[in-house]
Amino acid sequence: MKQGWKTIAIGRHLVDVPETAKLIPQWKYNGVPIEFRDDILTDEDYDDMVDEREQELRAAKHNRYGSLFVKRVPHANRGVTLVSWNRPGGTLMHRYDTYFRIGTQTMVYTGEVTSDRRDTALATREDLSKEWRPIDDESIPQGLGFVANKAILVDKLYNRESWSLAIRLAGKPDAWIEISAYALSAVEPGLRERAGGLLTSLLGSFVGMHQLRNRARPIGPIVADEILVAGNENGKRLYAFKWEAPGKAYSLAEPQLNAEISVIDSAYKTNQESFTSDEEALELWDALVESIRLRPGAV
Repeated sequence: MKQGWKTIAIGRHLVDVPETAKLIPQWKYNGVPIEFRDDILTDEDYDDMVDEREQELRAAKHNRYGSLFVKRVPHANRGVTLVSWNRPGGTLMHRYDTYFRIGTQTMVYTGEVTSDRRDTALATREDLSKEWRPIDDESIPQGLGFVANKAILVDKLYNRESWSLAIRLAGKPDAWIEISAYALSAVEPGLRERAGGLLTSLLGSFVGMHQLRNRARPIGPIVADEILVAGNENGKRLYAFKWEAPGKAYSLAEPQLNAEISVIDSAYKTNQESFTSDEEALELWDALVESIRLRPGAV
């Protein structure tokens, strides 16, 4: 690992990032966003938050049933789901506001559920309430599971889990960087197989736009491609880098993986806010991409 970098765990993977970078992670489980309430610090705060939300739902009017609120369902380990109608005139979809207390963290897991899947959705949330565990933020978690913030979901069954990590480099506000992973039920053709239209669009966008790389780029056992494009506009150097591993269907160990760096649409007129040279951009790119790996024991 490069000096001045650190390793973070996200989802079932590890990634190395600059220590000074601002990180903006996002997670989903079964396609539903996972959010954390950093303002809810104590168990009392947690109970008050859930109670206040219940009262809000009870007070909200439904055209047929009087109130949006349907019922409150307790789960293991202080988990709670508040079931409500998804809108005042709705009769087909319910909203499930689920709250988990994981150590000192509060997680919110909110999604809409069709009437025929109500019992399945509640059973899933009961399972989740038993499977989330707090982890030590200072060390890399060990063993099976999906990491989100300072928690790990000890779960091995396939689901549509995903994560993304936006990386904002100190002193480089013009460089947009993101890494992501998606567990998929179907695999698309690889990046270079479908890149004809993308490349034509990018290379035609600006005068002097050209390919720096267009090749297979495996990382350890991860089969992947990369396409790196750069060019100039009014003296400013522009970049569009993409690395992609198509992954395998129904696999938590081999999801689709993506990495991107973009310096395209910008309010900045010089390269001082991004990369001073192609060599600098490529050095950062190679360090990021080569650090992406499955966390040992995660699957």
